[in-house]
Parts: sequence; C-alpha cells; structure tokens
Amino acid sequence: MNKFSGLEAFVKTIDENGFSAAARKMGVATSSVTRLVDHLEHNLGTKLINRSTRRINITAAGEVFYCQAKNILRDINLAEETIRDLDTEERGTIKMSVPVALGRLCFMPIFNQFMSEYPAIKLDISFTDQHVDIVENDLDISIRIGSLPKTGNLISTKIMPQRRYVVGSKEYLKQYNSPLAPDELYSHHTLIYDYKSGQDIWRFCKSNNTEEIIEIVLDGRLRSNNSETLLMAVKAHLGLALLPDWLIKEDLKTGNLKSVLNEYTVNPHGMQPAIYLFYPENRKPMKKIRTFIDFIKHNI
Repeated sequence: MNKFSGLEAFVKTIDENGFSAAARKMGVATSSVTRLVDHLEHNLGTKLINRSTRRINITAAGEVFYCQAKNILRDINLAEETIRDLDTEERGTIKMSVPVALGRLCFMPIFNQFMSEYPAIKLDISFTDQHVDIVENDLDISIRIGSLPKTGNLISTKIMPQRRYVVGSKEYLKQYNSPLAPDELYSHHTLIYDYKSGQDIWRFCKSNNTEEIIEIVLDGRLRSNNSETLLMAVKAHLGLALLPDWLIKEDLKTGNLKSVLNEYTVNPHGMQPAIYLFYPENRKPMKKIRTFIDFIKHNI
C-alpha cells in the first residue's frame, strides 16, 4: 500500500475531523480511508487516532506525526508543481493574504488584470489586517504594510512606498481650526488606528530640523483596526486621523479632506512603513509565483 496515500489519509482525517469527511475530500470510500490509516498505524506500531462512534481524537503520538506528515505532503506537492512548471504554461492556485483596505483599493484592480492575462492561474485571497504566519497557513504570498515577524525562510521585496498625513474634513476644521503645531492635537478629537500595542504615538519633526522628534501620545475618540472605518469617521467630521496616502489621495485631490501640519514630517527617520511582498523561499522556483510577482512590480 502506498505510504504517501496513508499520510494523506491521516492528515485529511485530522483536517476534516472524521473519516467520512476525509473520504469525501479525497473522492474515495470511507472504508478506504479507514484502511489506509489502520495500515499506517500498524507500520508505525502506535495509535495515531482514537476512534469512537461519534468522533475521532488525535493521540499525543498522532499530534507529533501530524505536523511532520503535513510538511512532507506539502514539500511533495511543491516539488511536483515545480517540475510541472518546467514544461507548461503558468498555472495553478496562488494563496495569499492581503490587508483589507489596501487590497481592495490598490491591488484588486491589478489582481483582476492578472487573472485576465493568465486564465490558467487561480487566486485564493484572504483579506485581513492581522499578521498571519505564511508557513503555518500554507500561503504562497503575503502583502503587508511593514515587515512581518520572522517565520521560516522568507523572501521580501518592497513594492510600494507609503506616506501618512494628518487629515480632517473642511467642516471639522472650520469648527475647531487647523492645528498649527503637533501639541495642539491634544485639544482636538483624534481617530486612532489600533495597532494593539498600548499607547498610540504620532511622531513629528520640523522639515528643517529632522533631529528634534516631537512625540504626541494620543488616546483617541475612536479606535479601529480598519483604516477605512477611520476614513469614514473623518468624512463624518468626527476628528483628525493619521492616514496613508494610498487611502486618501482622491479625497485630498477633490478637496473632501484637507491635510494639516504640512510643515512637519510625520513619522520621520524611516518610521513610514512601506508595502512589502513576502513569500517562502521554497516558492521561488515556481513559475506562477515568479510571474505574479513580476506582474505586481510592473503594474503597481
């Protein structure tokens, strides 16, 4: 009996939480999956799964083996796909993670164009503002604002700069006046992006004095981990927010919003996080990944 079939049956049984669900996923009979797992356990000389009439429970040995087996199957799939790439057109699925607002506004038009030009490639996109573990979630690519935590062997490439501006609506600024110095922000309503890191600090420096950093610690009338939520609040005349250029450029152009404290640099000395694309090193040889990354770089 094929050893890899046993590994696949075992991993699918755990992932799908049952033999029947695993069988449906694999397109085989439930008895076949059960037999494959039984044979695997026999060869290993230990129980991987405890069975009952209603549910399955993975054993301690099974938990250890599951992690190794999943990595083995992942490496085999990657190796097969890399070899197929040598003689075929770009094809397959690219699984990726993208920030919500950034992905919707800046990248979806590019993704749509990419899919039109490469119909044999499918995109599986997860929109989230949370940092995700690329390796743990078996992702091919992650687009993030700023650097990701060190995890596995990742390759990063900068694909887009970013600047942030303090902005408010004309109606709000008419009522409360524009702040002329950073410390005047304390007398304003501020709308804060929630980084889950405790206190929020906006940093400024005079354009002609980059050595003196002014730190403003803000509590905020509204806190949110979604930049579009803050933008909506700014447009509702509820306060000032520190927002990225890619989100507000159209509103600044049309005059819906106005930037303030323009004689100051916000977040100086490299504190402006750029937009980066990350991917695992073992994805580098894959034609679909190389094609996608080149396409993003040329069209951003």
